[in-house]
Amino acid sequence: MKFVLALSVLVFSFSSYAEVGFKNGNERTAVLSEGRIFVHCDGGIGGGPTSGSFRCTEEILLTGEYDYFVGPASVPGDEVTLVARHEDGSQRTKTVDYDSAKGRTKKQINLWIATLLQRPLLDPGKNIVSYKLTKNGKITAAGEFIATVKDGGRRTCSRSATYWSNISSDCQNGGSLCQRYFSENNYCL
Repeated sequence: MKFVLALSVLVFSFSSYAEVGFKNGNERTAVLSEGRIFVHCDGGIGGGPTSGSFRCTEEILLTGEYDYFVGPASVPGDEVTLVARHEDGSQRTKTVDYDSAKGRTKKQINLWIATLLQRPLLDPGKNIVSYKLTKNGKITAAGEFIATVKDGGRRTCSRSATYWSNISSDCQNGGSLCQRYFSENNYCL
């Protein structure tokens, strides 16, 4: 009887830690979406209308570029630090507030979007993600899991789009119209 009880506790412990990772899964697929837009701009005072043609590209994760980290069940915590070690040897660290009542981070974590001000946690390929859950600065749980980003290839939108803009710079660089184009075309999926 003691053996069965000990085995049950051991299985429960492993199963509660087996769910650690990202809410929408630890296997992701990255797709490069491509398309073409034409932009016509009002040249403003003294200038005539101008136009431009642009090839838009954007790489997306199919299950979303942001996601919640889900920690081990029933473990208290108010902060979690995630360190992702990438295949090329680089690493990225994110520390976010944690809601132990929900068993996840309070906000979604940037997994994929790279801009001037933000860096993604994950890289293409295999990412070994270590986590350290703390409550009032004391470690309550630690471990690691693997998050994989597979190459989903290229998708080309079957149609091009034409936009009119009052902003003359849109005819020089496309501005935010590529984002609008992909949004309207479901990222060519």
